[in-house]
Amino acid sequence: AGTRAYLALPNMILLEIANKIIAEAITERIANANGVVLEFKASDFDGAMFHVWSGHEDVEELTISLSYSASEPLLKYGGKERLQNLYGSSLTAPESGYDVTVKTNFAELSGNPELVKNISMMKSWLCAAPLLKVMESAESGGNLPGIVDVPLKNTEERMWVKQDGSDRITAIFSVTFSDRDDIVFARVFTNEFNKNISGAPACNFSASPPGELSSITNLPRGENVGYITIVCFDRHFKGDKKFNAAFTLINMRNYLSYHIKCSKSHMHTRMRTRCENLLKVLNRAKQQPVDAEKKTASGRTFTRKK
Repeated sequence: AGTRAYLALPNMILLEIANKIIAEAITERIANANGVVLEFKASDFDGAMFHVWSGHEDVEELTISLSYSASEPLLKYGGKERLQNLYGSSLTAPESGYDVTVKTNFAELSGNPELVKNISMMKSWLCAAPLLKVMESAESGGNLPGIVDVPLKNTEERMWVKQDGSDRITAIFSVTFSDRDDIVFARVFTNEFNKNISGAPACNFSASPPGELSSITNLPRGENVGYITIVCFDRHFKGDKKFNAAFTLINMRNYLSYHIKCSKSHMHTRMRTRCENLLKVLNRAKQQPVDAEKKTASGRTFTRKK
């Protein structure tokens, strides 16, 4: 029952936590039930790649494999146990060139939309595993010492998770921006969380590493590097709330980058529109050439000589 909470996310401007290509392909194949061999590759955020294919000998068998650069540390910090609980015996040895593989069949998927959703959310479940592990520890009154350090994309784009007692956890993300000016957008954007959303987790953006990472030696640094610090309290992750909290947190980096690009695109559109309007005003201000040909009241024309 606990895993069903994420299925009813409110209508917010958030990135999808499931791979829509995989979900639609499986759903369409189940609806048609025509025995067509299914095989394709689909990409996801942070360089993740899926390989989905049905058996050539048994077309009712379905294999889904995930290749992701951060799989090894994520599997180490609770990912393996999380996927094992979700997929059970369907979780098998990884396909060659991939990190996680799930084998199932369309008979099992038919009439089970939650399983289809969980399969399309394979990357999200894997990325959320460290966060869920820390949240569950805090919720149960336990204590996980140290800081979980996961390179989500590369050594520059990382996630750190820390438990601060039984009522609070801290998640920190490093973000590498393609444009130095994007740091200004990111700071303004994250400040709005604290100003306009009552009861939201504390959110802070800084260009330098926060104090919580003082014990980490190989931190990313540079003019285009920024840090997002989010503090979640127990009211945010108690019970089934932890699933929504974890999935929202793992999408924070991509969510921020997406909205920065949208904001820049919107401003560029407005600037282009403004320039076009100013050009129209200038064109209207141009003096028209004097027409030397005149007409009399009777309609006869004559030309005024200079």
